[in-house]
Amino acid sequence: MTSHSRAATVRSLSGPALRALYRLQVEGAELVPASGGVIFEIEGDGLLAIPVLKAVAPRPVHAIIDGALGQVLLGSSRAWAGDIPLDGLGFGAANAAIDLLRAGDAVAILGETPPLGLLLAASGAQLQPVRITGASGRVPTDPPRPRARIGIVFEAPIHISPIGDPYALATVQQLSEQVRQARADARARR
Repeated sequence: MTSHSRAATVRSLSGPALRALYRLQVEGAELVPASGGVIFEIEGDGLLAIPVLKAVAPRPVHAIIDGALGQVLLGSSRAWAGDIPLDGLGFGAANAAIDLLRAGDAVAILGETPPLGLLLAASGAQLQPVRITGASGRVPTDPPRPRARIGIVFEAPIHISPIGDPYALATVQQLSEQVRQARADARARR
């Protein structure tokens, strides 16, 4: 089974289970590009942030596992789900994510590793900001209580083209700053 097939299978199995257990409120799913490489940048944290995104996204998603979810999941379960384990500084995860993005798949990141600017510069993918609220319990490694409301908001995609060498630090930093500015502008319009 390919990584894409595993991600699609997880979405098909987890979606109904999470919808039965929690009140998922999804906005903006129609904004997600139907094809081509896309990076879901998750704003928010919690044990269920990535599983909920994978369950409600209109296309299969590979996730770079870090944060609370990375602390809870076992290594083999990540690979079975089509996810990308975060290794040390994240270079292996970055290379795996870039390969998937160049093949037209969707990748979700939560946190700062690997750098978003590197993924954008090396893959040419679109950025899809996603805000997730209510995906944790009292502490980040606890799930929310059953029937809790979890909000998922897909914001408008951002496409930023790199200028220069996509692996140069200056290019990566420039793209990261452009993303930060685009996100700040979007927040100001809300």
